[in-house]
Amino acid sequence: MSTITAALKRAQRAHDERYLPYREIILARPRGRVRGKKRLILGICLALIVLVASTAFALIVYLGQETAGGEGGAVIAASAAHRARAVLAGREPEPLAPGSPARDTEILFEAGLRRQQAESLAEAEALYRRAVDADPRNLGALNNLGVICMAQKRDEEAIDIFTRLIDLKGDWADPYYNLACLYSRQGDAPKSLWYLKVALWMSRELKEWARNDPDLEPLRTREEYRKIVN
Repeated sequence: MSTITAALKRAQRAHDERYLPYREIILARPRGRVRGKKRLILGICLALIVLVASTAFALIVYLGQETAGGEGGAVIAASAAHRARAVLAGREPEPLAPGSPARDTEILFEAGLRRQQAESLAEAEALYRRAVDADPRNLGALNNLGVICMAQKRDEEAIDIFTRLIDLKGDWADPYYNLACLYSRQGDAPKSLWYLKVALWMSRELKEWARNDPDLEPLRTREEYRKIVN
């Protein structure tokens, strides 16, 4: 019996000596896997943090976090109900070379504004359309063109223009406010209240407009309207 036991022990020692050079490698492998998993988990966490941060930033931009560019500026009214901007709020005028295309569109915009202030809406519209044709991103001309459409009860055309403005500059309150007026006038209170809420969240100065705007008269008996404007 002792002979068998001694033989088994010798066989076990031979087996151990055979794999001794590889023992550290075999034992180290699980630790490497753990480190690899930790790196993978850390990488996934960092990617999620970046994704959440970028999504939050995009949402803030879309909803129009109040900025210096969304307030102030010269404001005129084409009627008591509508907002038109003499210049895009917060945009510093850039020095433009005489005869440059950009300067030409600014000249057209300014000429259209003068005609709009004089209530020559047909002439103002023609000038604004020329400005937009020359520069489709002329936001001031687009906005005032939409205001003229509102004044002439061309609501669907005005809605298209203000929707386009939101696509171009989603953090500008005016097109949201004008859409609120349009939908209120059409009797679509839910849409009107939604656009009004967004507009007033972007620009507190619009609250005074909203309290006195005849286009929003159909909303004044609604509790949600009172919560928004107060």
